Amino acid sequence: MLAVKRLTLPTVGILLGLLMLFPIYTMAIGSLRSETHVFDFRLLPSEWEWSNFTTAWTQSHLPRAIVNSLFVSTVVTVVAMIFHAMSGYALARLRFPGRSLVFAWMLSTLMVPFSIIMLPLYLITKDLGLANSYLGLIVPSIFNAYGIFLFRQFYRDFPRELEEAAYIEGLSLAGTFFKIAFPLSVPIIVPLTIGFFLANWNSYLWPLIITQNEKLRVVQQELAHLVGGGYFTPWNIVLAAAVIAAMPTFILFFIAQRYLVEGIKMTGIK
Repeated sequence: MLAVKRLTLPTVGILLGLLMLFPIYTMAIGSLRSETHVFDFRLLPSEWEWSNFTTAWTQSHLPRAIVNSLFVSTVVTVVAMIFHAMSGYALARLRFPGRSLVFAWMLSTLMVPFSIIMLPLYLITKDLGLANSYLGLIVPSIFNAYGIFLFRQFYRDFPRELEEAAYIEGLSLAGTFFKIAFPLSVPIIVPLTIGFFLANWNSYLWPLIITQNEKLRVVQQELAHLVGGGYFTPWNIVLAAAVIAAMPTFILFFIAQRYLVEGIKMTGIK
């Protein structure tokens, strides 16, 4: 019975992994097919059309869209990590009236769908003069109660001995946070960084609402434009553009993979 269980679980895991990889495989192989054979059911294309990537890169605004997405996603992620860590640290360590109420109010915003706040958020952003600008793409995307919640839970279990030693050395509260607590928050920073970057990289609805300028178009908007740009859609070119657009996310994952695994291990140690 134990032998069957040892054989079954890895087999099921491999099958599920292959099932999850199949859409990625379909996208990659479809990007290398010709226009007439893009929907063929063969596992490999009869002719490898590497020129699809050149066409997708040169005959669209994909390079500028990738630069825009990289800029917006990076700025949002970096600023959000700093602000959310500060908020989480304050909620975990500082004692002030209404602390629990503030935390509950922040947490309650997770239950509000974006479709409900979409219109008032647009009107506020427009009244502030941030429409059709990078600030309009960046500022509303920074604030998220999920990051504050995770940082608060992390800092609640953070060793107080390290902070007390910092106070003895003469560090202020801000100095203790930036020199001790924040640098040692890698186990929570790495998964949150990946999550925030991917969420903003894949963002489509908010950029579509707040920007009408083609120069500010992000990568998801550009891909949608390639699909709906006319009466005929060159799907092999669209798939090639999708492969190019997915490369930064794969690179980020492979770079942060080691830190992500280490962070998971560290968060499991009490």
